[in-house]
Amino acid sequence: MANQHESPSRRRFRRAAVDFPTTVIVPGSELVLSGSALDLSAGGVRVATSSDLPAGQSILLRFMLPDRGREVLVRGRVVLSFFDATMKRYAHGIAFTQIAPDDQTAIEKMLDAATKVS
Repeated sequence: MANQHESPSRRRFRRAAVDFPTTVIVPGSELVLSGSALDLSAGGVRVATSSDLPAGQSILLRFMLPDRGREVLVRGRVVLSFFDATMKRYAHGIAFTQIAPDDQTAIEKMLDAATKVS
């Protein structure tokens, strides 16, 4: 079993590379962005969009878990945002702030399956 403290990034959750569509909703501003999830953990997700979002911004995030047939709707907060010149899109690190226990379990099962394949 890997020690969570071995990684220099000090992440609490393991991550897996993913590629699926997401919808980012900024409450109170009527802003709805289409995006792509780039990596996923039980505690957050990295999403690419065409628009920048400031660090600290509260959002709602909606996506379908691939191979699970389950729509997930979570509250999150942007913790990191930068322009990725390679993708020509903004990348946002989003920490989940409110997630249903069943959705978190579904994400963990998806990550278990992804890490067994790697």
